[in-house]
Amino acid sequence: MTLGPARRTASIIAVALLALAGCHGSQSVRSAQGQCTGSAQDHREVVLAFYRLALIERRPREAFEQYAAPGMIEHKPDVPAGTRGAVISYLEELMAELPQARWEVLRVAAEGDIVFLHARFVPQPGAAPYAIVDVFRLEDCRIVEHWDVVAPPPKTQSNPNPRF
Repeated sequence: MTLGPARRTASIIAVALLALAGCHGSQSVRSAQGQCTGSAQDHREVVLAFYRLALIERRPREAFEQYAAPGMIEHKPDVPAGTRGAVISYLEELMAELPQARWEVLRVAAEGDIVFLHARFVPQPGAAPYAIVDVFRLEDCRIVEHWDVVAPPPKTQSNPNPRF
């Protein structure tokens, strides 16, 4: 698949919806062991495990099958149909085009059934980072909805405070 500049930028941003490097939190996920209570902490662990498997280990299909509900709703406008299957296919293609992309989760907050992530996404070594905020909603310890807010690298930085 060959992408033009505008589509490639949109693709990079879409990949960032799953951004994670150096997950914070537990290595085990209680939901995978049948012990998830649906607490905010359990939801946090589910989302972080999902990120790790999807991008760090580069196995998005397995991550979606394990951690996302079959009827998951994707709100990113660049993902055709907004379904779990559509986002899996889209990410598999994008990952093939961005083999050196790196992600880092900087902050995680969970409240009830919502998990928020603030992440840094670098599409290739030496590239300027994108700032990403991902929002996930969970039911029964499975991801059922996803939204994101993406900020490309600034052209100029008047504010002395960095995004990260």
